[in-house]
Amino acid sequence: MSIMQFKWFASLGLCLCLGALGCSKVNPISESVKTSTELKLGAETPLTLEQAIEQCAALDTFFVSLKVGAGKGDTFDAKSSEFLVSEIPEGEKASDPLHDPSTCPFCRKKAESAPTVVVRLLDANGNTFPSSAEKLFDLKRGMHIVVKGSGVFDPELNTFTINATELAKL
Repeated sequence: MSIMQFKWFASLGLCLCLGALGCSKVNPISESVKTSTELKLGAETPLTLEQAIEQCAALDTFFVSLKVGAGKGDTFDAKSSEFLVSEIPEGEKASDPLHDPSTCPFCRKKAESAPTVVVRLLDANGNTFPSSAEKLFDLKRGMHIVVKGSGVFDPELNTFTINATELAKL
């Protein structure tokens, strides 16, 4: 093998390696965030959203099951790990992540008085991550999740904010 052939093969090998690394769909930042916030579901029974709102003042932390997305409009904040959630529908609708509450008369009636619920996924320092939860955690509207955290309900504004430190997809 001549030196010219060796250089050509070495260059080709280097390009293939760099190309494979650069084209990887795995975001190393996203993977480390996922690992640090991954919730290991155990024997704890998650609360419903309604139970979490009622009990948040008495509990330091709780587990709550939720459905990603609420109403129409943007579910995810593009610049932070905050997103809107809603109650998982009861009964036969609970197992259907594609159930659209905006077309269901029962859900629309319930949604009229439902609070706005925001989940803020926090890092170890108590700050939101500076990227969309949709991208960091591969969340999609309609997914069912469980988060561990604490919450604050503001009855005047009818808002419930969950400061979550861990998340699991159901």
